[in-house]
Amino acid sequence: MNKDDTNIIIEMKEHLENILSDINKVLEDDTNKYIIDNIINIKSMVIDLKNRITIKDDLFTLDLKKIKELSDMVYILNSNNNFSFLTDHISNELFAFEFLLQEELK
Repeated sequence: MNKDDTNIIIEMKEHLENILSDINKVLEDDTNKYIIDNIINIKSMVIDLKNRITIKDDLFTLDLKKIKELSDMVYILNSNNNFSFLTDHISNELFAFEFLLQEELK
């Protein structure tokens, strides 16, 4: 693996870590069970995704349907406009991760 490959993986993991940080803030503040259940599912999916990528070749084994499901869940969370600042940031971080993934899979 060359230096650029390592940097891409690090950058992708940073985006996922930023999502987890925001999710933890949302969990601290919300008491709505529906939202908490969705946030916990999103958190679980992000942790799984983060743990699955250690080298560039791992990107080719990711379940893209799961990533789409994650994206849809984040979209719904954001469209509900709960914690708009945090959910906007979560959406942006996921978009950045997906963009990097798309570029690497080309």
